[in-house]
Amino acid sequence: MSNAIFEERYKRLNKAQKEAVDTIEGPVMVIAGPGTGKTTILTLRIANILNKTDTPASGILALTFTDAGVKAMRMKLREIIGNRADEVRLHTFHGFASSVIAEFPEHFPHLSRAKQITDVEAESILREILKNKKYSKLRPLGETDFYLNKIISAIGDAKKEAWTPDTVREFAKAEIERVNADPDAISSRGATKGSLKADALKRIERCERTVIFADVYNEYEAKKREERKIDFDDLLFELLSALRSDELLLRLLQEKFLYILVDEHQDTNDAQNLIVALLANFFDNPNVFVVGDEKQAIYRFQGASVENFLKFQNIWKDMKVISLEENYRSHQDILDATYSMIEENYDDGQYKDLRIKLKSGSKEKNKPIDLVYAEDAGSSDHFLVNELLKITENDPEATVAVILRWNRDVDYVLSLCEANGIKASAERGADVFASPIGVLYFKILEYLNDPSKTEALAETIAGGLWGLDFAKSNELIKKIRSGNIKDIEKEIPELIELKNEQNKSGVIEYLIMIGELSFLTKAEKLTSPMQVEIWRAIIDLGRELAVNSHIENPSNLIKQLLDYQKTAENKTIKIGSGRNDAKIQVMTAHSSKGLEYDYVFLPYALEEYWMRRPRSSVFVMPRDKDTSDEVRDSRRLFYVALTRAKKHAVVMVPAQDNLGKDFTPLRFIDEMHKDSVSRIDSPKTDLPPKALNRTELKSHRKSEIVEYTKRVLLKNGLSVTALNHFLVCPSQFLYKSILKVPEAPSPSSEKGIAMHKAISDVWKNKDKTVKDITKTIKNSVTEYFNSSLLPKSEKEIILEELTANAPVVASALQEHFAIDGIVFTDKWIESNFTTDLGELKTIVLHGQMDTIIDTDKKTFVFDYKTRESMSVNAIKGDTKDSDGNYFRQLVFYKMLLSGNYQYKEKAIEPALVFVKPDDKGRCPTITLPIDYGDEEKVRSEITRLVQSVFSGDFMTETCDDKSCQYCGYKKLI
Repeated sequence: MSNAIFEERYKRLNKAQKEAVDTIEGPVMVIAGPGTGKTTILTLRIANILNKTDTPASGILALTFTDAGVKAMRMKLREIIGNRADEVRLHTFHGFASSVIAEFPEHFPHLSRAKQITDVEAESILREILKNKKYSKLRPLGETDFYLNKIISAIGDAKKEAWTPDTVREFAKAEIERVNADPDAISSRGATKGSLKADALKRIERCERTVIFADVYNEYEAKKREERKIDFDDLLFELLSALRSDELLLRLLQEKFLYILVDEHQDTNDAQNLIVALLANFFDNPNVFVVGDEKQAIYRFQGASVENFLKFQNIWKDMKVISLEENYRSHQDILDATYSMIEENYDDGQYKDLRIKLKSGSKEKNKPIDLVYAEDAGSSDHFLVNELLKITENDPEATVAVILRWNRDVDYVLSLCEANGIKASAERGADVFASPIGVLYFKILEYLNDPSKTEALAETIAGGLWGLDFAKSNELIKKIRSGNIKDIEKEIPELIELKNEQNKSGVIEYLIMIGELSFLTKAEKLTSPMQVEIWRAIIDLGRELAVNSHIENPSNLIKQLLDYQKTAENKTIKIGSGRNDAKIQVMTAHSSKGLEYDYVFLPYALEEYWMRRPRSSVFVMPRDKDTSDEVRDSRRLFYVALTRAKKHAVVMVPAQDNLGKDFTPLRFIDEMHKDSVSRIDSPKTDLPPKALNRTELKSHRKSEIVEYTKRVLLKNGLSVTALNHFLVCPSQFLYKSILKVPEAPSPSSEKGIAMHKAISDVWKNKDKTVKDITKTIKNSVTEYFNSSLLPKSEKEIILEELTANAPVVASALQEHFAIDGIVFTDKWIESNFTTDLGELKTIVLHGQMDTIIDTDKKTFVFDYKTRESMSVNAIKGDTKDSDGNYFRQLVFYKMLLSGNYQYKEKAIEPALVFVKPDDKGRCPTITLPIDYGDEEKVRSEITRLVQSVFSGDFMTETCDDKSCQYCGYKKLI
């Protein structure tokens, strides 16, 4: 730990911040509004605990709300305490639950081999349950999907609040009794005098529906457990259940974590709070430190509430409360305007301790928030564009956020910036089914499923598919619409090929073939990362449906895809877009949480835009929301958006849309302190949308791909597979490792996955006789190929080979499976790699190790290959036809483990195990010495990749293979 860095940062703290850092014993709550330095306090407090106590770094548990929050905290902590930061248990709540389940599998036996349930699987299970006659009230008019989304949402809500099916059922029944006994529920006049009022009857109807829902919820959970499936919310629910019922596990965790810190505590739900309370209850006065701000509680839809925020004060009466009153981000005008607005959330005298009026410690000059009133939306957009252009010209290093209420508008504002030459970036969403690629693909499926749907085929032709020129397209569309379709397949021979392959191909192979033969996924069509992401999402959906429903016939999968499209409201994917280094960010208000910018723009401050319409709930839950809650939620969200600003904030209020329909100004505007805002009337302006010309469009596409690649590399990190792709061909790296264009499963890859699973299963079994190993391999590969998406004929060949080889493999590897030590299978390892390219770039290197065996002094790493054994020279790439990829993999894995805090003190010994028996029945294990020079070579190769990505050179670099399909694709961009 660097005491100098700690002391230097500690000296900068104000009195209240120092108190928060120094109070390391007992329960503490810190009320930390926007810009008060809570991340600094959390990291310095962790450092202070390590400095003043003998607590190991692994004895500190810090929980926060997002992965980004975990990353930011760990980076700050690393600056202060160095590599010990990697030993501190920093997690999101879900990440913590997942780590406990992985660390103590014997306490979660029912989760052994459990897999994450997909949305498609969850919907499929619920549809089957709802077909039962006793659930007829949940499928009005026989429509199974009528309440499907509401049921899925209600199950998620229940788990966030730690409500079991019994809890929900008992509450609903008690509520029926309460309403029936309530005198105010009885009508006192008119024809209904003496009967229950309509509202009361409606409430009882919802309660009765809720009782039925509780049974569906119970049956759904039972079915999931039977199929060994868990969903995202199960992680917390399972941990909470175990902590309540398994005293040994609770004691192990209580003794392990001596200090618990919770960031963004206002966003925690009941389940999360209960987990913290159980872990802390080992002591009467536990070392629990929570930081939060009720005014920024914007995740109530995930179960967070002010009651949760205050719950710990009721549990630990001696909890110390420290209020941070100094804001180092915004000037006083921004703080005063937003304070007077957020005060409307409270009744007189309510929650006084939480309503801290912040004082500015910022050096920024006061400047009132601009309230810009424009005549229409077009004029408002024109004002926004002009202001952004002024900032980029006059203050080019300034950071800017354009903050929107809804994700759907991010794309529009980003395109507005792009068309006007403004560099901006965003994480944008796209509805797969509504996108041009999605619409056209599902039209093809519609025609293939039912050839009488000729209008669907006409739409695909009109959409530019099938490789036809303009004249031929027009001619065919006219023929189809006049009913003259006799020779259509002669004109589009690809339709004949698709018809012939429909019952021969593997299901995913066929879905990809449709895209290729229709020209939908030709390289000239997939010209942006967003298009590739949408194409990948379509194939992933098909894969989910095929695996879930055990579909082996392409025709049946097409029917399933079309059925899914009809019932799904949408299927949204998110993708980062625009310039990675852009100073202007376009985002939603929820995404802006925890960030800060010099300038903030809120373009649409309208009632119609920010206020949710009241929605009647289908079920009655123990904690129902009312309309006033919705208003308070929206006000908090608007408060969070405005308090991101350091120098200046601009709120924009168009009077009408572009068609002349009147808007209503957002009520929160009038709640802002009058002396802290300034009105600007913007004149009506026609803003014709700019379009990029052909040259600009091509340049924009390349720039978009470069920025997307940078973003993916920084966010997802680098695997050795991606590095190998790059070294073979930078174009292959782009298409296979970055864009990840979908490919049909190959026999070799499926064989490899099946054997890796089998070997992992062998390690998990206690009994490892030759007979036991043989049985495990056979059962495991058979189970895998039961759900493989290869054509049936190919599956049978591979399965026959693997089961025939199983006894030989078992005999050859029995000694291998007897190695003594702590065994980890399929373990994910990460390590940071920093390179200086003018400025430091830190990339996360990662890999999933097939098997790690940890002993006192040495750590063995085994990677299994389902091919025949290779010579040492071939592995190292020293023979004519070898590439050295396997040796590079071993070096990469050694670097990964050496850079990870768990293994940095150990001798690392990576090895390849060839599990395809040779002629003598051997499965050789080959260990190669790795020296400093080998590691330096791989480091230089990684540096070359990073340099190529950040300079954009990979877009022009090609390989030596003149027939390379990936280089061919890139030339078309």
